[in-house]
Amino acid sequence: MTSSRWRHLPNLLSATRIALIPVIVWLSLIHEHMLALLVFATGALTDLLDGYLARRFGWQSHFGSLLDPIADRVFVLCLIPLLWYFDAIGTAYTVLVVVRYAIQLSALPVFILWLKIPFRVVPDWISRLAAVVVFAVLGMGFADLLAIELFDESSGAENTFEHTMDALTLIGCLLEIWIMLKFIPRYWQIIRGRHDTFE
Repeated sequence: MTSSRWRHLPNLLSATRIALIPVIVWLSLIHEHMLALLVFATGALTDLLDGYLARRFGWQSHFGSLLDPIADRVFVLCLIPLLWYFDAIGTAYTVLVVVRYAIQLSALPVFILWLKIPFRVVPDWISRLAAVVVFAVLGMGFADLLAIELFDESSGAENTFEHTMDALTLIGCLLEIWIMLKFIPRYWQIIRGRHDTFE
């Protein structure tokens, strides 16, 4: 009984990640950058916990395997343009992430509602690395907004953030391009019935 009750916890954590988006946006827009960073960190923590709990206790489900990546993509798609607006993230990386995530999310209505083709989402190590990078970039972006408030320009903190962000976004851009080069052909293969798994 207890086990069956707790099996929904990973999905609840994924849904919580989506629910935190308007809170983070609102806090950022009213310049409560410390709180925005803390709420973002909470959202990022749910991403670690939902997958871990599902694997650790055997709480995986087909619904959960779709909800988790959807929550990740909605979370990022809403927050990365926000940080771009604040000039905390570069344009090139923002565009690549938004385009890639939008294409991936389009698979849901296309395959589930229109074509009614079953498919699975099984992230490979490159996709997992890209997810780590995008969450790190988002975290750095929120931390940068806070650092601007807390440190003087003469402290050098801004330069440190800029160099770190430049390195992360360069790696992120390369990963996003690589993933899109793999994803788009796979999209076509699934449509034609030659594959059933997105990586």
